[in-house]
Amino acid sequence: MLVWFAFAGDADADGFGGGDADSPFSIIPLSTLAFIMTFFGLTGLLSDIGGSSALFGFVLAVIVGVVAGGLNSAAFSWLRRNSTSSEVMDSELEGQIARVALPVSEKHRGKIVLEIAGAREQMTAAPADASTIDIGKPVVVVRVEGGVAYVAPLDPDLELD
Repeated sequence: MLVWFAFAGDADADGFGGGDADSPFSIIPLSTLAFIMTFFGLTGLLSDIGGSSALFGFVLAVIVGVVAGGLNSAAFSWLRRNSTSSEVMDSELEGQIARVALPVSEKHRGKIVLEIAGAREQMTAAPADASTIDIGKPVVVVRVEGGVAYVAPLDPDLELD
């Protein structure tokens, strides 16, 4: 495992080693290597306790280790393909309608409350223009930068309730 960490580095977003692309350490996920080593060792130990020959125990341990590593790799690949995230990108917030919870002005950032993916969320807000917006007023999110929603007052004719 120390050799793995020395040559592969940290895991990247796909769960693979972060080493050079040419390195064999960048091909096999660390969790798969751990499964191979664990099941290889466990199978070898159990075959030794069971009185099997060394050659049979070794071959069986290699087969079981590789199968366990393959199953681990397949399971995590399936999970990555079928997982969903509740994380909302900043660009998805643009155009959302919200209500002001704390007054928003050029001098002071305020708070807005909006519904994101069916849940009520609060965000720090600043005016997109020089306006001051009071509590309870509807606003539209113009852009989001650094976790701050820049908002503009919503025209009462456009308000969607």
